[in-house]
Amino acid sequence: MKTEQDIIFHLENYTAYIKINRPPHNFFDRNLISQIADILEEMDQENKCRSIILSSEGKNFCAGADFTKSNFTNGENIYEDLYIQAVRLFRTKKPIIASIQGAAIGGGLGVALAADFRIACKESKFSANFGKLGFHQGFGTTITLPRVIGMQKAKLMLLTSKRINGEEAYNIGLADYLVEQSQLLNKAKIISSEINSSGPLGIKAIRNTLNHDLADKIEEAVKIEAREQNILRKTSDFKEGIDASINRREPLFKGD
Repeated sequence: MKTEQDIIFHLENYTAYIKINRPPHNFFDRNLISQIADILEEMDQENKCRSIILSSEGKNFCAGADFTKSNFTNGENIYEDLYIQAVRLFRTKKPIIASIQGAAIGGGLGVALAADFRIACKESKFSANFGKLGFHQGFGTTITLPRVIGMQKAKLMLLTSKRINGEEAYNIGLADYLVEQSQLLNKAKIISSEINSSGPLGIKAIRNTLNHDLADKIEEAVKIEAREQNILRKTSDFKEGIDASINRREPLFKGD
């Protein structure tokens, strides 16, 4: 077992287990995404790994970026730098199963969408809440969310910032399985075992064909997402959206 401050990792029975260890909310930043990408790339070269289970410690799967940190609101290059790391996730070669025990919000939804499969429970919550922040989606969500649930449902989530539970996520195809929270890891292991029992070269080829140019599309998308985010984070509406989120109140946007 390999344990870092932010990541708990081990490899067992052809399955790599990556657990985000920033409870309770597991906010991400460049360093965290880079660590995950490092492990995924390492597992691409590891014959004893055939699939990956991505989970997290604490109440929420990933609540996105921590907007109380000044670098997320004022930094000149933070988004471009972060998204370079995000694209690395999509260029890796082995199937990823995400276990979603709580909220996957904003960029945290983007992290969940980097996986091939998502397992949810009734306690799971999903939201593309960028609009409520006076902001623009990131982490390649422009591509990944419509790819998984269809354009109309993706528009609904993005333009309303609505939060959906695990059952609704399962009904619209955002989650592939809905189980009791206590059974999340067990279900992930079952799927992983099924993948692992197939020929690893065949699985790699199938996944590569299915994903095709996905990473290239995401790389282009994040450049646009970062540009829009850099424009919007200079606005009064963005400051209002962040303040409202931090103070758990409804934002009062003025359109400037």
